[in-house]
Amino acid sequence: MWSRLVPGFVCRLSAVAVTVAASLLVCIASSAQAQDSRFAGIMKVVRGDVQVQRQDQKLSAQVGDKLYSGDRIVTAADAAAGITLRDDTLMSLGPKTSFVLEDFKFNESSGEGNVAVRVAKGTLRYVSGLIGKHAPDRQQVATPTATIGIRGTDFIVEVGDE
Repeated sequence: MWSRLVPGFVCRLSAVAVTVAASLLVCIASSAQAQDSRFAGIMKVVRGDVQVQRQDQKLSAQVGDKLYSGDRIVTAADAAAGITLRDDTLMSLGPKTSFVLEDFKFNESSGEGNVAVRVAKGTLRYVSGLIGKHAPDRQQVATPTATIGIRGTDFIVEVGDE
């Protein structure tokens, strides 16, 4: 009926609908890219039962999973995990480890950023990446009894059960 009263109205309305839909898709895609660019690292090795706790979710870790600041990784008694951060920092978690990636920021252009992790229990091997090479003082490992300012490039932290 409208098309007979107002010629071209339906075509113009369809063009507007397509434009709005395309704009929404672009917004959704750029939001996903923004979320993706904030990821801190990737699970490179998962052996046994490894859980990622993110906010109120408990996820079974898989190779290739992205990790974000605030994620807690927990390994079972017969499990281990390997993590590579975006600055090429490498971390290995041994059995019965509770680890939190507290903060990670990295600028790919300048190589600047900071890494802060916490080991509540278990074993962590840490190999510095670009952040550690540019600014060793911008790396931090916390345990229940100490905070470690990192000056070396490869070390192991072991935290026993309390």
